[in-house]
Amino acid sequence: MIAKEEILLLKTKILPAGADVILDFLASRHDQVELTHIVLENVPLLIIGRHGMIARVPVNGTLKKVSQLQEIMDLLNGFFQKQEKLYLFVNLPDLPLPQEVTRVLEEVQERAARKDQLRRIIDQALETGDRETFYEASGELKRMLAVESMDASKNKHQRF
Repeated sequence: MIAKEEILLLKTKILPAGADVILDFLASRHDQVELTHIVLENVPLLIIGRHGMIARVPVNGTLKKVSQLQEIMDLLNGFFQKQEKLYLFVNLPDLPLPQEVTRVLEEVQERAARKDQLRRIIDQALETGDRETFYEASGELKRMLAVESMDASKNKHQRF
């Protein structure tokens, strides 16, 4: 079984046409989907690659192979009614992120790590009764949260 979030995370990659629809469909049936890192033979399998998709699913005792979006959807609809497991092989490149986006993501991660660190410092100061450390860490955390709140409010008003 694969977590629904793991399937939806695949939507952040470079997808072939129609794969987003298939991934949404698989997310709703994630308890019947297993991610594999090798192409398996003689098992129900969906392969999603950069240039297309192929489904190999047993139908009436034979392995049916289809590659068109509607055919794949029809085949998977029938397959999932049997409560069997589908193996999913994904070979997709990541979306390239611009340097500016990478830099912003790093800054957000650093701020989140600092907030977690401040919360741990506050907890420890409460346990040990260290008022000075508690007030210092609480003040810094409060300032960080206030700045984030102002930024969020400003961005909300700029959208409209």
